[in-house]
Amino acid sequence: MAESVLRCVVLYLAVILAVRVMGKRQIGELQPSELVVTIMISEFAALPLQDINFPLLWGLVPMFFLVALELIMSFVTLKSIRLRAFFYGQPILLIYNGKINREELLKTRVSVEDVMEAMRANGLLRIEDIHTAVLETNGTISIIPKPELAPPSAKDMKIKVEKCGGMPQIIVMDGTLVKKNMEIKGVDEQQIEKILHGYGVPLEQVFMLTIDDLGKTYLVSRRKEDV
Repeated sequence: MAESVLRCVVLYLAVILAVRVMGKRQIGELQPSELVVTIMISEFAALPLQDINFPLLWGLVPMFFLVALELIMSFVTLKSIRLRAFFYGQPILLIYNGKINREELLKTRVSVEDVMEAMRANGLLRIEDIHTAVLETNGTISIIPKPELAPPSAKDMKIKVEKCGGMPQIIVMDGTLVKKNMEIKGVDEQQIEKILHGYGVPLEQVFMLTIDDLGKTYLVSRRKEDV
């Protein structure tokens, strides 16, 4: 029993490590080769769990060999357009300027209902309102509306907008300073203390503190109400 639990823990950590090494894609965003590797990794991980006499190493070695192979393949396909098209495929135009490409729909086995589902997700009701519909290499359908139906931007409306502060970084999490993010935002402990003093909240009472590129802060205390 103890050996089975130990095998489960080791394989659990090994699979997490393998997936982390390959990248942070969601299942629906996996390329074909990545999906194959993911399925094979799960099979190799299952073998030592199903048979206690099966050496644990025999499951771990091929698992990480597959990960190494996938990393090598990713590097090679970055350098070669032909290999990238062979292993990952190419984006396919399903609709262009409101006209359906029936040959590509049949070739890719994508139904009109699939296109309409993606269309509704993008707030469009009629196929003739679509300028371009593209079947991406990961299987998702990208919808681009016609220019006259696209939401107007601030530039189109000649509206002056405030400068974007960029993505806020978490500086304090659960009462602990995040040193790496402090370096990214160029703040030190003295500046953090000054900010917290302004909020009137000690460090140990901070649940989360974020700072953006413009120095704008957002703080959530451990209390019920936000500060």
